[in-house]
Amino acid sequence: MTLPTRSWRWLQLDGAGQPAVSTALPEWEWLLLSLVIVGSYLLARLVHWAGRRYLRPLEEDEPTTFGRAAVEEIYTPLAISILLIGISVSLQTFGIVEAESLLSNAVATALTVLWARAAIRIGSRWLEVANGSGNDYEFAPIFQNFWTIGMVAVAALVVVSIWNLQVTPFLASAGVLGIVIGFAAQDAIGNLIGGVALYFDNTYKPGDVILLEEGMRGTVVDIGIRSTTVLTPENTMVTVPNSVLNSTQVVNQTAPRRHIRVDVPVSAAYGTDYETVERIAIEVCEDAPMVRDSPKPRLLFREFGDSALIFELQAYVAHPLAEIRAVDQLNRRIYDRFAEAGITIPFPQRELSFLEESADADQRLDFREPDKPTDEDERTGDRDEPMDGRDEPMDGRDGPAESAPSGPSPDK
Repeated sequence: MTLPTRSWRWLQLDGAGQPAVSTALPEWEWLLLSLVIVGSYLLARLVHWAGRRYLRPLEEDEPTTFGRAAVEEIYTPLAISILLIGISVSLQTFGIVEAESLLSNAVATALTVLWARAAIRIGSRWLEVANGSGNDYEFAPIFQNFWTIGMVAVAALVVVSIWNLQVTPFLASAGVLGIVIGFAAQDAIGNLIGGVALYFDNTYKPGDVILLEEGMRGTVVDIGIRSTTVLTPENTMVTVPNSVLNSTQVVNQTAPRRHIRVDVPVSAAYGTDYETVERIAIEVCEDAPMVRDSPKPRLLFREFGDSALIFELQAYVAHPLAEIRAVDQLNRRIYDRFAEAGITIPFPQRELSFLEESADADQRLDFREPDKPTDEDERTGDRDEPMDGRDEPMDGRDGPAESAPSGPSPDK
């Protein structure tokens, strides 16, 4: 007695155009194959349910652990893998498909892509948990990019090996291609090396406030492979290449601690009690909500100015970006307290003095040069003659003395 069989023919064709698989199974094997596939599906559903069951809702302030993050990213790919592997293995076991068939390769490729994506997400979550755990070390986001590139490269190699692709023609031209890419991407490579150097130098991390040589200040939002993104106080996103940051002076205003000192110049008129000025300044800092209690504020007597006593108030604020508002708050309160205490805040003044003429000044200085005689004056004899030092005329008369005409007399 023989069991009835049912023929089943796979649609894949081999190189000769003939069906690659043609098999006939007894009915009990078909039943067993169906049970294996259904069992794979039920097991996948069970794994998915257990993962959701394990991931209970977190409390409001409860931190996320690495185990929970890993389960969140694993349980769905694991359930899908169980289903796909169960179907593929059962079909191969009963001889329906070959181990090197199109269906097997497609399942293997899908599993590779699925787990590569899961590995990338697990690495990203691990960096988030490590940076938020309060440890002494922090990982820059650039390592997430390196992890992503590494996983994509591994997945590509696995897919190439699954499909038995020939990469020898590509490797033959890899040398020339590498030179071309090196010249074309030298800026990108410089930015990449600059980002790695910035991390190992521990220059800054996301959330730090940095100040560049150009005077730009902002909060580091993201550190990428090519550039660093900075958010300025004007709420503007600025992208700075890592090679530029690596070759310029960068001031991290939040390291080693986030609080920063602000220096407020204060001046008072001469004759003011400096102890009173110090008491008012310290009381203003104690009442200002933006000033920290520790380190304690202090007032320094800097110098004797041209018209005032020069002081400097040193206080600490919680964040560098609060510096401008804290200075505004301190200036307003100090001005009001000085007005209440009658302390004068001097300002530069200039006095101009004009010299008035004396009543008995009867001489004036005349620096004009004497007029030169003209040709007409020389012909007419009208020119100034030098005086001999006497004010009266020589002949005793009021007018000038007349001289007798020269030449023969009229009578002759």
